[in-house]
Parts: sequence; C-alpha cells; structure tokens
Amino acid sequence: MQLGKDTGLSLGFLAGTTLGSGIAFLFQFQAYEVVGSVSFFGIIGALSGLWTAIFLRQRQRQH
Repeated sequence: MQLGKDTGLSLGFLAGTTLGSGIAFLFQFQAYEVVGSVSFFGIIGALSGLWTAIFLRQRQRQH
C-alpha cells in the first residue's frame, strides 16, 4: 500500500486530533481550550502527515 498525499493528510489529522484530545483530557482543559488544543494538533498532524507522504514518495523514486 502506498502512502499518498490524501492518506498522509488524513492519518496525520487523525493522529493529531487524537493527541490534542488526549492532552486536553490530561490537563483538564475547559471547552475553548479543548477546541484550541484539538485544532492546533490536528493542523500540525495533518502537515506532518503530508510531509511524510511527500518525503516517502521522493525517497521511493530515488531507489
């Protein structure tokens, strides 16, 4: 299975929002802080998933 840009973006967003939700739960954030945490980590996760997909595709083409 190849990791395409859309898959990397989706998996990164899922991982980021899950991480943000977990952090918000551990620190017992209130509603606005939870939304901010989940949004922030979701964006970071989506960007890192997209970067990973692009990096792996370029690496695969080199070999």
